[in-house]
Amino acid sequence: MTLHRRGNLANHLAKIEKGVQGPKAVKVGFPKGKAGADVVSIAVWNHFGTSRGIPARPFITIAMFKNRRQIRAALRKIAEGTVQKGTPIATQMPKLGALGTGMIQDQIAANTPPPNAPSTIRQKGSSRTLIDTGRMRQSVTWEVDK
Repeated sequence: MTLHRRGNLANHLAKIEKGVQGPKAVKVGFPKGKAGADVVSIAVWNHFGTSRGIPARPFITIAMFKNRRQIRAALRKIAEGTVQKGTPIATQMPKLGALGTGMIQDQIAANTPPPNAPSTIRQKGSSRTLIDTGRMRQSVTWEVDK
């Protein structure tokens, strides 16, 4: 992109400045008010573990770490869209939220170790970790941080 005239540069900079206004973050996982308190509790117990025998399976951390290159590429694309085309960051946040949601849902479905205890397998009839009814996985969502 070449901006030869001073007016074009000023207009372009104004467009970029306008594009970076507004929210600059998206919350992914179980944002407050987006999932029931019981689902949030189950997610917290499973992510961090409990002193009562539920081992930590940090599925959100794992999902974000495993996909960090893809997340960086998405952020780069958002920045390029804002700088090159003046696309507002706020209009691009839903794509980032959907991307992160899918990553977390995929990690929940990936049978995150450690394996379930034999008593848990008997109780729920499955050896799949983090999935019993599928409700927690279905409750993963996102929201633009205002």
